[in-house]
Amino acid sequence: MFRQAVRTLIEALFRVLFSYECVGSERIPASGAAIVAANHPSYLDPILLSLPVTRPIRFMAWDRILRLPLLGALARLFGAFPVDLAPGQGRSAYDAAKRLLEAGELVGIFPEGKRSRGGCLEPELRAGAARLALETGAPLVPATIRGAFRAWPHFRRLPGFVKIQVRYHEPIEPAPYRVQGEDEAIASLLAELRRRVERTLMPGVKADRRIEELYRGAAPWPRFFEAGPALGLALLVFWKTHAFASVWPCYAYIGYLLADLLLIPQRRLTKRLRNASAAVFTLAYLGWALPVLGLPRPLGQAALVAVLAGAAFPYLYERGRTALGFLRGLVAAALLGTGALALAGTPLGPHLALPLYAAAFAWEERTVFWRYSVPVLAAYALLVPLWLGGRIELLPHAIAGLGAWMLVRFLTPAGQGERDDPGADSGSRSLGLRD
Repeated sequence: MFRQAVRTLIEALFRVLFSYECVGSERIPASGAAIVAANHPSYLDPILLSLPVTRPIRFMAWDRILRLPLLGALARLFGAFPVDLAPGQGRSAYDAAKRLLEAGELVGIFPEGKRSRGGCLEPELRAGAARLALETGAPLVPATIRGAFRAWPHFRRLPGFVKIQVRYHEPIEPAPYRVQGEDEAIASLLAELRRRVERTLMPGVKADRRIEELYRGAAPWPRFFEAGPALGLALLVFWKTHAFASVWPCYAYIGYLLADLLLIPQRRLTKRLRNASAAVFTLAYLGWALPVLGLPRPLGQAALVAVLAGAAFPYLYERGRTALGFLRGLVAAALLGTGALALAGTPLGPHLALPLYAAAFAWEERTVFWRYSVPVLAAYALLVPLWLGGRIELLPHAIAGLGAWMLVRFLTPAGQGERDDPGADSGSRSLGLRD
């Protein structure tokens, strides 16, 4: 009971932190001996494999880890058993795993023997899992862990926000391999294990490497959705005020874009800040400039900012053009919403236009958490302005929100064909870092 409660709590936490999902857990036998064999990209792997499985998976764990106060207790709770990694002790670990299988338990093994150095399966796989399957007759259940190398690789101290998926494959029955010689049977089993794991793993590995290349690559030139709104707003506000003090933030932002292109060293955080900058600048500057233009500021700006921050959170996990498409559309929604304010100057308008756009985009792209975010955002957009007294004057703002979605949908389609599909060709992805 306690293990089930902890497992449920950790699974809920992982679904938020890593958008965790598991496919194929029903392929694990409900009873009897079986061997789960998976790639080993991160520190999280035993937990990732265990979360969707009601039976404990008995993983080999370094005995020193099991002596750590918190981590050791958690590992034991999920079924880990100690292994002495001192030279010459490998046979005792093998015998312990064999006894567990003979007792009808579920044993987990990482054939690589260590965490991956580059995210893909190591060139040499250890024979233990295949040998155990041949000697005990237990089926070998291959599993692929995708995204965990980006989330928490061996060289990083803390994990990051990355979508993680576990996929269990059809079990491999060892009986047909027993007609071969022992060495040949082990090699054949490991080859089949590698084939099934890599079929799902390699597209993600290639995409991860492409991401890293783009993070290290040169920054793009100022893009239209970045420089265009800043220059347009500068002209509009200067025409109204004839004061440079009102428009200098626009030119400062243009200066930032040029500095990012020419001076700022490029890395992951730099690229992410650049991609988000246009939406952040446009919303912040409009929030200040609306009274200058003779338009009302939104009521409850803090509430609107919180809603938009929540709507943007899932895009921390998205790859490809999806996240950048959302940000482009958010800029368009802010500008079209400003036009709607000129037609129908209700301070409730942005509470309809911006969340409605975010809901439509998440629904169209089936983004991370869309089943939860779409109804929440749509309910906020449709109910809150009406509850606060809005009426027919809200119609232009609804048109502005949906118009921004249509612009993204038909003029700059984002993320099409870039689902997290094991069979997808990752070579065509720009990963949202360049146009």
